[in-house]
Amino acid sequence: MKAGVKLPPRVAARELKGEITKWLKREEIIVITGARQTGKSVLLYQLILNDILPKTTAVHYFNLDVPKHLEFFQSPDKLIALANKSKGKTYVIIDEVQRLKEPGLFLKGVYDLHLPLKIIVSGSSALEIKSKIHEALTGRKVLFHLHPFNLKELCWALFPKEKFEKIVKDKQKFALALDHFLTYGGYPAVVMAKSKKLKLALLAEVFQSYLEKDVKAFLKVENETAFMNLLKLLASQVGSLTNKEELSNSLGIHKNTLDNYLFYLEQTFILDFIRPFYKNPRKELLKNPKVYFNDLGIRNFAVSTFGKFEYRPDKGVILENFAYLSLKKLVKYANTISFWRTKAGAEVDFILVDKMQPIPFEVKATRLEKFKISRSFRSFLLTYKPTKAFCLNLSLSETKNVGATKISFLTPQDLILL
Repeated sequence: MKAGVKLPPRVAARELKGEITKWLKREEIIVITGARQTGKSVLLYQLILNDILPKTTAVHYFNLDVPKHLEFFQSPDKLIALANKSKGKTYVIIDEVQRLKEPGLFLKGVYDLHLPLKIIVSGSSALEIKSKIHEALTGRKVLFHLHPFNLKELCWALFPKEKFEKIVKDKQKFALALDHFLTYGGYPAVVMAKSKKLKLALLAEVFQSYLEKDVKAFLKVENETAFMNLLKLLASQVGSLTNKEELSNSLGIHKNTLDNYLFYLEQTFILDFIRPFYKNPRKELLKNPKVYFNDLGIRNFAVSTFGKFEYRPDKGVILENFAYLSLKKLVKYANTISFWRTKAGAEVDFILVDKMQPIPFEVKATRLEKFKISRSFRSFLLTYKPTKAFCLNLSLSETKNVGATKISFLTPQDLILL
């Protein structure tokens, strides 16, 4: 079953591919997870055609949604025979691996035979894959998560013949890409769709697929209405403190049920929670997190609001969510992003920690004409004396020193080039 895959006519480069290729020569099983319709199958095709087939023809691709392919894996015998036939290393790529009854145990058994096999697997349900293979493959796998397009990938998708740096410098093209990212998000099919009507229809399909296949079929959520109302409430509270008691009362569900639903939303990569940064518990908040979505198209679909970013009443929270996604891409671990808020109400949108030192990051959805920092931002600078700080805004690109702190005012173009 040699790989006879064919890429769609328009395929954007994915930054994750470069990380994965570093592991192709190692023994570990490569596991690729991600939300539905983020482009995992296309990424596998890109790996096969661009990185594996040029070096060997011993490549076998299986999609376990195909009954014949699923039947091949009813026992490990056929896979073992396949490996033994080859004179060198055989590459086996398994898409929709969660279709196997016990994928973790199956792959562990094959891996422990130390055959000349390189196994790469992916699947549509990140939580299902995690539950079925995570523990069994401890020490035998390397895990990658594929998100929807980030802004850089979206630029590549919209303008495939141009270099990224050139797109960013072209104000008209970058504005088009940024507005798309802030309005419709980065799901590949949505980005490639040409009309607003089709983009909205595809977002509805992503949303419905998540509801039917993850929420109902796998997670077995019984109170579907409360779950979806929770998602809509959180979408309207991006960048605000999340109060579990208020959410529980508003939805009419028990706190334990709410905790489960919040866990599901985070584990299925719909949204993230960030926690407060504090060193003085008496003066600074300790508990309530803030919420951000991993795709702004999904967030906007949940609140049923689309329109040009420039004229939106919620453009402040949208730009803040964009800043979060950009920072998440820059830092190695998402849990190193937090926020600062005092009991007196002073707040800084994000705090990054680098070498044990806090770096404040403020977001202003305005066109600043001159260097200006808020009272809250200044309060943080006086309290923690960081060496550097940042402020994202829509027009000012400038750096100045305030005391011991170097403050950089960034535009979205500046941020994406960091």
